Amino acid sequence: MEIESTTRVLVIDDDASNSQPLVHFLSSRDYTVETCCGLGHARDVLARWRPHVMVLVPRDEAEVHSEMEELRRMSPRVPVVVLTLAAGPQMMLDMEAFAPTLPACPSRGLAYIESAVADASAMG
Repeated sequence: MEIESTTRVLVIDDDASNSQPLVHFLSSRDYTVETCCGLGHARDVLARWRPHVMVLVPRDEAEVHSEMEELRRMSPRVPVVVLTLAAGPQMMLDMEAFAPTLPACPSRGLAYIESAVADASAMG
């Protein structure tokens, strides 16, 4: 019996070309990474594969709340890292409402996002 030791990460992004650098970065650090184009395809992936962490790349900042709400209906217990530029009180309320969820700011770099993924995997 083989024991899987790597963390499984599902990256959800409407534009997969934007998330490819993150996918390559995580894969090079021994994460097992799957991607899907938007929340509609996330259902298909979640039906056949269980990630330890999901990374949500929202369409835009205005969509974060509704996308997190839909993602939580699909998979309420899997930790989510949300890539966002917002750091205000509304985002903090969303993080609490849709826990376990962590924000990560893409402008701080891929290592910062990986750190958030590692923290999220410890939550699960």
